[in-house]
Amino acid sequence: MLMKLSISCLMILFASLALSCSKLSGTEQSKPFPAGDYQYTGYDDKGEKMVEGRLSITSVENKRIGSEDTIQLKGNWELKEIGKHEHIGQQAGSGNLVGSMFKGGELDINLNPNIEDANVYLRGTIEGRRFHGTWRFNGYEGTLSSGKFEAIRK
Repeated sequence: MLMKLSISCLMILFASLALSCSKLSGTEQSKPFPAGDYQYTGYDDKGEKMVEGRLSITSVENKRIGSEDTIQLKGNWELKEIGKHEHIGQQAGSGNLVGSMFKGGELDINLNPNIEDANVYLRGTIEGRRFHGTWRFNGYEGTLSSGKFEAIRK
């Protein structure tokens, strides 16, 4: 009787360990917030769809700049223009992105970090799986055009 009880206890212990290990490895594989792939749609200032595709945040790192702690984002994007629109900047095609995440969950992303005078910036918040806000196309003169965007995490 004591032998059966000991064997039962050992089996329960091994089963518990196996389950906890499988949960741990699943947790380790999950990406840190807000990393992941997003289905992106951009709208012009009249609310018409102008681009759609994929926005991917692949890296989320804590950075210290001076005395400020910030979260740096890196990733890439691939977007396709829908119809013909003027002054949308370089948000059709593909490229890399960089950005920052601020307290309160606000994100600021530059779709063209290697360009100085023709940048498309996304500024928005993430609520659940939805990243939404405004985009603006900036040149040396300032904002040339703007609109809204929505990106849903896949």
